[in-house]
Amino acid sequence: MKFNTTQLCINAPWPIKQAGFAQQTELIDNYHDDVHARIFGFEDDSRIIYLISCDNLGLPQIVHDTVTAELNKTSKKPVSVAISATHTHFAPNPRDDRYPAWLAPVLVEACRNLELVEGNYEIGYQCIPFEEVGKSRISNHDAEVLLQPIWIVKDGIKVGCLITHNVHPTILHGTTPYFSAEYPGYVIQKLQKAHPETAFTFMQGADGDISTRFTRKTQDYEGVMYLGDKLAAKMEELYNTELELSPLTTLDYECEILPLEHTFEEIDISHLPEGLTEREIETIHVGAKVREDLSHRLHTLPKEILISVVRLGKYNIVYAPNELFSYYIGAMNKNHSILAGYSNGYRPYVTGIGDDFITYETFTDTLTTETKQRYFNLLKKYGS
Repeated sequence: MKFNTTQLCINAPWPIKQAGFAQQTELIDNYHDDVHARIFGFEDDSRIIYLISCDNLGLPQIVHDTVTAELNKTSKKPVSVAISATHTHFAPNPRDDRYPAWLAPVLVEACRNLELVEGNYEIGYQCIPFEEVGKSRISNHDAEVLLQPIWIVKDGIKVGCLITHNVHPTILHGTTPYFSAEYPGYVIQKLQKAHPETAFTFMQGADGDISTRFTRKTQDYEGVMYLGDKLAAKMEELYNTELELSPLTTLDYECEILPLEHTFEEIDISHLPEGLTEREIETIHVGAKVREDLSHRLHTLPKEILISVVRLGKYNIVYAPNELFSYYIGAMNKNHSILAGYSNGYRPYVTGIGDDFITYETFTDTLTTETKQRYFNLLKKYGS
């Protein structure tokens, strides 16, 4: 087995809008902290796999497709790529076509320049509930919040860690006048300083119904550090916990196109349930406006998405593009499988099958119940 990692700055080389909130209308070039792409490369006798995580809201599928195609043009072995995003709302806007067009060749060059190192590698995995950074943002709704690191070990030394955590990085306020990698970037920076022998990366899990709404104290960078320190402290604890390791000798990759069917029914908000917070009521009314806008461009709804799985020895990482509710973690065998969202593209919220509550996320979810069931079944196929 061969393995290595690299990290590169992916700040936009020109003024650009931020990625994630309606308030972000200005072109800016002020970075509080750099945004990065982190690449974990693996190679066995039959294939090469690059796991790329970018500090961004979510990147269009064209980035994944371009990077995959370009790398396969010059490789002697088949190359598979999984590109995910940490989902910071304070990255360069991926809907500005210039940014994905600039980023794709930068990632290709970084992968080609990454020298993979042969060795006897082992792999370990941990999965724990962890709600200190975020929890369900929906009244009377339970959500599953997990911290799931995968560790790559060589000669007893942890040389790599893929952290998956499913809480929206929405600590900063929408009017924040700078770019930032938010709490995922802060945590990685802190961990890498404490453990320079270990490369860390971050994948956002199924966090569509989970946020920092009820855990954050302030919506500034002090607030980022406050919650980031909680996650970093838990990762330190896990770092020092004895791991059950197995040899990392094989890789595999599969992918499948999932066709999508949509339905568009009116959502009545004239009688909202009791017990909602003021913030929930406010976002529901925002969601109603979003849905009204969506009703005029139904032809733009995606017809298909790409679902993929990377198998690292006995462990699976299943990649899906949507902002999935934590309901879909139920498709995973959590003993050996992880669900990473905002991957292979970037698509809207998908609420759980049978969810009947009204929340902001409901207004952008147009998938039929039958499509959601097929989605769930495909995730289960790859994550069982």
